[in-house]
Amino acid sequence: MQETAPSPAQFHIAEQYVREKENPMIKPNISRERFEIVYKDISGGSEPAFRFYILVAISTLIASFGLVADSTAVVIGAMLVAPLMTPIFGIALALVRSDAHLLRRAARAELLGVIAAVSMGFILGLLLGDFDPTREMLSRTQPTLFDLLVAVLAGTAGAYALVDEKISPALPGVAIATAIVPPLANSGLCLALGEVNGGLGSFLLFFANFLSILIVASGIFILSGMAKRYGTSVKSSDVVRRFGLPVIAFILIAAFLGKSLADIYEKRRLDKIIRNTLIELTSQMPATYLGAIQNYTENGTVYVMASVHSPAIFTSTKVERMQNTLSDRTGMPSELLINCVLSNNISAHGAVNTVLTPRLDGTFVKSSENKSLQDIARAEQVIREYFDADRALNLIRVESVNIAQRKIMLAHILGFRQVQEDEVRMLEKHIRKVTGDNEIELVFSSFEKTLKNEQGIIRYGWIPGQMDTPEIRENINNIRADVAAAFTNDAIYDLININATYLDNTYQLLLELRGLNPYPKEVIKEMETRLSTSYDIQVNMYVWTRLEAVNSSDGPISLLALQQTFNKRQKENLPAEIPALLEASQQ
Repeated sequence: MQETAPSPAQFHIAEQYVREKENPMIKPNISRERFEIVYKDISGGSEPAFRFYILVAISTLIASFGLVADSTAVVIGAMLVAPLMTPIFGIALALVRSDAHLLRRAARAELLGVIAAVSMGFILGLLLGDFDPTREMLSRTQPTLFDLLVAVLAGTAGAYALVDEKISPALPGVAIATAIVPPLANSGLCLALGEVNGGLGSFLLFFANFLSILIVASGIFILSGMAKRYGTSVKSSDVVRRFGLPVIAFILIAAFLGKSLADIYEKRRLDKIIRNTLIELTSQMPATYLGAIQNYTENGTVYVMASVHSPAIFTSTKVERMQNTLSDRTGMPSELLINCVLSNNISAHGAVNTVLTPRLDGTFVKSSENKSLQDIARAEQVIREYFDADRALNLIRVESVNIAQRKIMLAHILGFRQVQEDEVRMLEKHIRKVTGDNEIELVFSSFEKTLKNEQGIIRYGWIPGQMDTPEIRENINNIRADVAAAFTNDAIYDLININATYLDNTYQLLLELRGLNPYPKEVIKEMETRLSTSYDIQVNMYVWTRLEAVNSSDGPISLLALQQTFNKRQKENLPAEIPALLEASQQ
């Protein structure tokens, strides 16, 4: 379509510019030359020509890919390319000047551009298939009053930049702020995913931006003296006729977005209460910190799911107490679900009993002022230093337990041996000293580790040490074979396990037997002498007999012999459920 130059009548305002001194209350600030440029730019940019739709297509594709890829930079690029802001200025200028021709062109360009943008977003969404919504997409589905205020300010800046040539380079920034195409592209993507509410929310964001720019641009054009007749103010009836519908729509949308903003404020207030409450509760637990929190409200009940990193699984009772606290703080019935991630934060000085939430100053560790947590950290340090020297025991965690007004430090440990009573007394005394609390009682909950190789279970005390040379290992293997052969045909005792090590220039043996009576010490002495003579080495033997009796009508029989008999007979007739149970036990 061939662009025609504006008629002299259209420049009447610029010609009357010299009359400003005759009526000092009227101060148009746009020159004839600037008005000609502005009118030509707006008129040309509002023409629904091929180049206009090419830019709409390109900007929509850029915006859609940026939204799906969750890339803010790409979305900004789409804003700069998008041409849909100029037709809005065209509609505003047409309403101000009662220019029916410009109004038709600008309105048609905007309407067809909007349809094209939504359609292209929808088609691209279908082509991409089942993709996950991103943060860039979600941020455009729930517009608020803040978005409307941004659009008002951006529209004001954009229109003013048009009429004032000195600040016209600010238009790219205005294009970024107004964000016309991304909401339309997002609306199409949401519809492609079947998210109708999200699509409507995105279109509402565009429509709010559209009305804001239209109204404030109209005001700027009037104030800058771009009305059709210079020196003549717009009549009230003209304002109602030309801008009544957009103003009413703007007020309705502002009220709706204001309600939405209030809902968001209430949601954020609830979020803050929930997060602060959970931080307060978890900060009282040793080596525990709070992760991600999600919540929503439905039918008057707030549902909360929180990820908590802790060295111990949360019990139902503990979760119920936390849930009751949430209900009290929020004033609403609460349903709390804890996703407990087993972890332990260990520093050089014990567990980190601090808040690990990153802060704006770059720090992430905040010392706890809770006396109980400080005592736990000191107790952990005492126990850990002692166990580090022992190497046979490993501290898992320490927790404070109050039972019948008794202050109990419950230490959970894992190791190859049990803690002795004298060790408990020594550690308890040290913990009382470093904490300054003489009422603390130390209790150990232990889980014993088991080491096992091809020769059987390795008992603590018989773990190979630095003296384990090839010669010693060869002697130990020979002694094991000799001892095992001695029990091959023994009908009274079953040999379960042999532990052997070299200590104090002597081969030390620990035999584990199963039998009806303790193994005779005379036989032990005889075997020691025979082995020492055969191998020309010193051998000490200790025999641990597990007293077990399996009686039958034919007389006593060892459990091992009985098991071997039945295992052989039942091997081919195992129930089908056994493999399924074994597999399930590994999950």
